[in-house]
Amino acid sequence: MQNLDDVVFITLPDGFGQEIEGFSFDPTIELPVQIADGREEITTDEGISFAMIAAGLIKVIAHNQNHPHTAYYRNLLFNLQPDIVKELQLAAIARVNAEDYDFAEELFSAALNLNREEPQLFVNLSLVYGQMARKARDDKKQELYDEAIEKQLQTLREGVDLHPNSELLLSEYGVLNLFLGNDEIALKYLNSYLKVAQEGEKRDLIGKQVNQLTERIDNEKTLFAAFDAMQMGQDERALALSETFITNDKHQWGAWFIKGWAHRRLGDYQSSQAAFLRCLELGEENADIYNELSICALELGNRELSKDYLEIALELEEDNVKLLSNLAFIHMRDGEFNRAYELMERGLAIDPNDPAIQFLQSELTREGDEGEE
Repeated sequence: MQNLDDVVFITLPDGFGQEIEGFSFDPTIELPVQIADGREEITTDEGISFAMIAAGLIKVIAHNQNHPHTAYYRNLLFNLQPDIVKELQLAAIARVNAEDYDFAEELFSAALNLNREEPQLFVNLSLVYGQMARKARDDKKQELYDEAIEKQLQTLREGVDLHPNSELLLSEYGVLNLFLGNDEIALKYLNSYLKVAQEGEKRDLIGKQVNQLTERIDNEKTLFAAFDAMQMGQDERALALSETFITNDKHQWGAWFIKGWAHRRLGDYQSSQAAFLRCLELGEENADIYNELSICALELGNRELSKDYLEIALELEEDNVKLLSNLAFIHMRDGEFNRAYELMERGLAIDPNDPAIQFLQSELTREGDEGEE
């Protein structure tokens, strides 16, 4: 294990029976000893001190809580330093203040593994990971950021699993998930927090967040249901659901898109056009919106505007064969065969097997043959 590179394990000599305030050493169990920096073994002149053993014990407990002799090491460490958990926390805080987050992580991990019955220790370790995540984000190191966030989540999740009624852990884990956009998880644990929390300012604040989060999640479910309805051909239901969503949130362009889509399929092109224009007003620009606006303009009798919308769509997705064929068909029907042929050629270069492009090619060939006659 890499974190134990500076730890060696020693065996006490036979017959060693020293005791420390009632603790009896077991000569059959190897003891971890932390060696000095830059050395690979314990030198004869250096010898072994209880401080070196304590440092080795802290390292093993911090990085390998599943070690077969963990219970023995814990008992020994508590005998060597009865206030070890408090001392580790104080040392860890000092390392955090010095921005030595790796060492702080080790110290807080050791403190936690020595006393997993204290919820605050889970939170302390998670806060170190939060600091590490912020530094990684500031340094634009995405991989390190993701790793730190995952460790923070895992630490708090372990704490909640062990202490399911801890106000502290439920709130910390819920709020972290809320910050990360994990709304469903956040709602679950913040609701659990509200069930056990004492009355006070913190509970009131989280209660408001839960109400807002519940409303947002319910609204998102409405939007998903509207999209599903469109996929199933239930246009009127999709329209009703999208309007319900918009009543609660007028600034979500996706809801306006579904509303416009439903109106268009129901034949109400004026209302459809208005909904798609609202998407643009909200700052969203994508090829699908302009393609839908093109259809509406065409149905409303404005063929030049329809072409303009498709030209904009092609600027956004120049290799979109559907857009190329749609625009080409309009030009062909308006007798603008050179432009239609140019668009058809672009489509063939992208996907010669596309059915719409193949049909367009046959139509243009037929128009050409009729023109020659």
